[in-house]
Amino acid sequence: MHCAERGVVLFRSCGGCFVLVAGLLLAGCDQSGLGRIVPVKGTVSLDGKPVPSGSLLFRPDAAKGNTSKFEPAATINSDGSYSLFTAEREGAPPGWYKVSVVAQELNAKDPYAPAKSLVPTKYNDPETSGISVEVVEQPAAGAYDLKLTR
Repeated sequence: MHCAERGVVLFRSCGGCFVLVAGLLLAGCDQSGLGRIVPVKGTVSLDGKPVPSGSLLFRPDAAKGNTSKFEPAATINSDGSYSLFTAEREGAPPGWYKVSVVAQELNAKDPYAPAKSLVPTKYNDPETSGISVEVVEQPAAGAYDLKLTR
């Protein structure tokens, strides 16, 4: 039974006891509906060199059974490392994801100039990137390292 449903049942059966009993049960419930998440950390490289900035999006892959409504995301650090966050919590729900990488460099001399993509544009869309990752409880070393090529 979902956390909120337990509160309704207790209200019907306990009357005045609802506040105390439901409060104790709901304290352990995930109110966001996010459920269990696991740490996801890795690096992003292009042709063997760290991508120095950008962002990642992990879109749940329903075709592989991931029906999560959440899309974990990360910012790429200057050394190419990243750590995923989902609904302001570090990590991601287990399952398969299609991944997109967006990394652009702005022209410091001309802020109105179009940004230059640091990675091939096919990586900007999870449907065309060709990157598929399974988030698991105990990943192998380097499982979340994304090795992009031109």
